[in-house]
Amino acid sequence: MIMKRLLLTLSLIFAIYTVAAQQSELSGISFDKKEYDFGRVPRENKNYTCTFILENKTDKPLVLLSVNTSCSCLKAHYSRRPLKVGDKINITMTLEASKMDKGLFHRVVEVHTNSGVARLVVRGMSE
Repeated sequence: MIMKRLLLTLSLIFAIYTVAAQQSELSGISFDKKEYDFGRVPRENKNYTCTFILENKTDKPLVLLSVNTSCSCLKAHYSRRPLKVGDKINITMTLEASKMDKGLFHRVVEVHTNSGVARLVVRGMSE
């Protein structure tokens, strides 16, 4: 009986997560890419950048509420102006290599808008 309840609870959590992920994808938030690989990054006092292009494919103005990174070594730069339908905007990510530990890295960036949340990934190898 306990196992049955556990399986039911896990199934429910998975279903809720799946619906939430689909809503994020269907929200009209469109990017030119969802991932960026920096490759090998020397740990020195140098910054590396990449840019994600966001397009508003909704039927209303799109407002970027926040862009959150999973590490203090990664900073997001973007305009806070609302995007009209069809407008595009750059979200530039700056990687501060000197703040990183040595080894593989995988950082998640959450883009929060009035239309939903999108997740981006940056990765590479810090040397």
